[in-house]
Amino acid sequence: MDPSPKALIRLLLPRLPLIFKTALFNALSISKNSAKQNLTTEVAVVVLRSIISMRRPVRFLQRVSIKDPGIKGPIWVSKVSLPSPEDGDALRDAVCAAIAELGTGQETYTVPELATVEAEWTGYRSGVSSTEPRLEAAEDEQYRKMMKEVDSDVTILYFHGGAYFLMDPATVRDSTLRQAKLTRGRCYSVRYRLAPQYPFPAQLLDALISYLSLLSPPPGVPHGPVPAKHIVFAGDSAGANLATALLLLILTLRRMGLSTIKYHGNDVAIEVPAGVALNSPWVDISRSLPSINKNAHFDYLDPPTDTGASRHEPIPDALWPTDPPRADIFCNASMMIHPLTSPVAAAPDLWKGMPPVFMCLGNEGLEDEILILARRMHQGGGVVELVGYEGMPHCFAMMFPTSVSGSDCYKRWCEFSSNVVHGGAQSITSRASWVKAFSKPLQAIEIPIEQVSSLSDQDVADAMEKMQLHALAREKEAQQKWNERQTRARL
Repeated sequence: MDPSPKALIRLLLPRLPLIFKTALFNALSISKNSAKQNLTTEVAVVVLRSIISMRRPVRFLQRVSIKDPGIKGPIWVSKVSLPSPEDGDALRDAVCAAIAELGTGQETYTVPELATVEAEWTGYRSGVSSTEPRLEAAEDEQYRKMMKEVDSDVTILYFHGGAYFLMDPATVRDSTLRQAKLTRGRCYSVRYRLAPQYPFPAQLLDALISYLSLLSPPPGVPHGPVPAKHIVFAGDSAGANLATALLLLILTLRRMGLSTIKYHGNDVAIEVPAGVALNSPWVDISRSLPSINKNAHFDYLDPPTDTGASRHEPIPDALWPTDPPRADIFCNASMMIHPLTSPVAAAPDLWKGMPPVFMCLGNEGLEDEILILARRMHQGGGVVELVGYEGMPHCFAMMFPTSVSGSDCYKRWCEFSSNVVHGGAQSITSRASWVKAFSKPLQAIEIPIEQVSSLSDQDVADAMEKMQLHALAREKEAQQKWNERQTRARL
């Protein structure tokens, strides 16, 4: 997004009455949110909600959300381009085989083409001011300079959020820098392909390639091989969905008996990473569970309609709706509740063999799906460290990184990543806790992870299937109208 003062004025000036009203009601403790949100949090939530509700074409939204603000200050960034492998058919076939293995046979999707995958290495640059310009040097030299300051084996494979159609590694540099600094390691932030131009499973194929490029680097990249035991998958929102789907893909391929995969001429062992760290993971593409509406006042993400349609559908342009149309920007309606698009749908036994997982969340719209995923992973024998923060919105730590709650969240998040890489995973046990709002010092209430949600598995299945049926109906109707237009155009 454009961070310039002029842009901020244009956004905030028409919202001043809303800001003043929200601030006054919170200060007087008469707003609905004031019991769990301070003035800063509630104002930020209502302003963001107002901005997000503005309808814009997808191309415009993508352009402003991926704009690179430039590189300066205490950060190393080394940009990497991964060439498309000539033996990439094996990768694509593996992804398609896993989709079939976990599906019902009724799913439809577009088999993706192989493409160049770009990424950014991010590390902490010490001893410089916040305005220090980026060093003028080639990307390989930037990497070598970064590695001189890395003194930990932690390598975070990071996937940015943005509902699968927005944002970029440049958008989340503040977060990847914080993780690199706190772990004393490095982040490998992936520029995966965005929908609607590239629907599922293009992103999953890009994620697999990015992981293999760490395990067995292709020619022309600056880094050497990184052992799986040093790698932590991580992401926020849709990026956390992708990190989770990549883990499930690996577990599924191993269960299918695929122990190696060909990448740039090498047989690369398919290994699980050291751990997975998820920030407000969006793991139910259908957005069907009760907290979507119950927690809407705490969050800036508006819930969909009762039939699952967006309340703020983008203005039509060359990118959306697609030709032929589909109900969801990310995937066909038939794929919406597949475990590789909505990992909350994965049965507990599918998580057998998983590494430790960390999840952080707020009282956000996605609360139910996150809690259910944590419970199912635990039931499948996995170790899950879950921490919630009362009253906080979606991805709050990235919004308020220096707040008491935001700092605590990053501390827990990065301690987890360091522990699983440096041999402390044995000390991590499945646990769930909620940090009380306004507690000083912060107080966390422990909850048995089996009891984090009152929703039953049948409740979850029924809600997701109901929302998928609505999506299938919308998609069918849209495709019928599209077919009629195509027929008239040919006559």
